[in-house]
Amino acid sequence: MAAVGVGGSTAAAGPGAVSAGTLEPGTTSAAHRRLKYISLAVLVVQNASLILSIRYARTLPGDRFFATTAVVMAEVLKGFTCLLLLFAQKRGNVKHLVLFLHEAVLVQYVDTLKLAVPSLIYTLQNNLQYVAISNLPAATFQVSPEPSVAPRELAGLGDRGGK
Repeated sequence: MAAVGVGGSTAAAGPGAVSAGTLEPGTTSAAHRRLKYISLAVLVVQNASLILSIRYARTLPGDRFFATTAVVMAEVLKGFTCLLLLFAQKRGNVKHLVLFLHEAVLVQYVDTLKLAVPSLIYTLQNNLQYVAISNLPAATFQVSPEPSVAPRELAGLGDRGGK
C-alpha cells in the first residue's frame, strides 16, 4: 500500500503512514467525540481536586512544607513519567532510549535551551500558585488566574456567529 505525500508523491506505507481509512481533519467519529468529552471531564476533576487538596494541605495547622519542594517533586514525577513512556515507546530498549535522549537533549541543544525559558517561567508560576492558594479562598483562586477567559470566549463566539 502506498501513502500519498506532499505534492502527490507516493511512498511505501510504514509505521507512521496515513492509510486511506483514517479520518479527515474536519471529521470526527463518535468514539473520538466521547474521548474528547471524557478527557475534558477528567481534566476538570483533576484541576479542581488539585486546587482543593493544595488549599487543604496549605491551611492545616502546624509546620508547612516548602512550596518549592512540592513544585520540584511534581516536576520530577512528570519527568519520570515521561521517561517511562519513552521507554515503553522504545519497546524496552535502554540503548535506543539513551541514544534518543542524547540526540534530543544534547545534540539539539538549541531546542533544549528554547524550552528552558518557558520551563523556568512555568516553575515560577507554580511557586506563585502555592503562595496565592495559601492566601485566597479556593473559589476565589479558581476563578481569578484567568480574568480574560470569559471575554476571550465571548469574542470567539462572536467571530463564529454563536456556533
